[in-house]
Amino acid sequence: MLFRGPFIYFMFYLLVMIWLIPPLLLRKTQAQLRISRELEADAFFYGERMKVKIKVENNSNFPLVWLKIKEACPRQIGPKAQTSVSWVISLKPKEVRILEYNLYGGKRGAYRVGPVKLELGDIFGLYKRELEVQLFDLITVYPRIKSIEELGLTSTQPQGNLRHPQKIYEDPLKIAGLRDYQPGDPPKRISWKSSAKMEKLMVREYEATMTLDTMIILDLDINDFFPGRYDSTKELAITIAASLAAHLDHKRQAIGLATNGVSVAEASAYSDSKILDTEPLENIVPRKGQSKQLLEILACIEGNRKAEPFLKLAGRVKARLPWGSTVVLIVPRDSEEIMNFSQSLVHSGFKVAIIAVEGTKYKEYLTKSATSSLVLYQVREEDEISVLERKREA
Repeated sequence: MLFRGPFIYFMFYLLVMIWLIPPLLLRKTQAQLRISRELEADAFFYGERMKVKIKVENNSNFPLVWLKIKEACPRQIGPKAQTSVSWVISLKPKEVRILEYNLYGGKRGAYRVGPVKLELGDIFGLYKRELEVQLFDLITVYPRIKSIEELGLTSTQPQGNLRHPQKIYEDPLKIAGLRDYQPGDPPKRISWKSSAKMEKLMVREYEATMTLDTMIILDLDINDFFPGRYDSTKELAITIAASLAAHLDHKRQAIGLATNGVSVAEASAYSDSKILDTEPLENIVPRKGQSKQLLEILACIEGNRKAEPFLKLAGRVKARLPWGSTVVLIVPRDSEEIMNFSQSLVHSGFKVAIIAVEGTKYKEYLTKSATSSLVLYQVREEDEISVLERKREA
């Protein structure tokens, strides 16, 4: 057209440009394309939402006419229970775009989000390039947390630190005050700083307390549950364990966990199959400030037909607990064997709380005071709790 040549030459050069230039631009743009993912946190609770940001950067000097982005995520936490979320955008040279979507904690567990699939195209739609960005993030959905009142439990069960009337149970970390030195007081009680200030020997007095560790022993042996109700009652048992852990951690108490469940590998967007770990979980000894670790374990455990018998597990745990600890047994039902084992715990100096999630046989223990050495609780079904929630929200 510039040199008034034949029209056929114009068409020839135009086709050559369409054939050569768009693929070249696509390669240049692809090489300068950057994508990243930003999460609000690496874990959130059941029923909550978490915002995810996808940052797309076109660092080249050429525009990107159209770009399709497909983010893979497990359907258990994906938007509207889908396995992916996608966008189609265009980017100017040096443009940065932020794309957002929400993950929903629809089921406890560990999930792997990613990869990200990209599809680039030219303005004519003749060429496109596909690539997969190996961008992964592991997200944990913690179990549902309920208040102990919602679960029908009571907060007066002796758990954590209790004041004790006998001075032999003094807590050296809690100073009640100062008094004058008396002959026979051990030298380590002397407060030298206060003595210098008062110009006489002063000794510390401590609060009379004793620390009661709380050990949760959770039964997830499939053989111990009713077959038709295992899924719901198992989740209820895990909810109880998680709620107790959160409650005691809030009160800054020492808590541990033992279970005959097994760990499950993280779920991806391409598979719903559960891969069970063949090794049993290690017992978590009671300590303060480890609720996050306990919740992570409870988020990723399942039952097993080849699990260690519950009473055998509880017997091993008993041998390692300090005197005066509180033992919480979360079981399907209160069998005669469990009641006999609980009585042996009481005779050994432990406080015992049995929480049944399917039914109770020894109902006389349901009416006992929460300060008794052995108490029994029957927790409501999960669907009943959900009904109470909906009524409160309405």
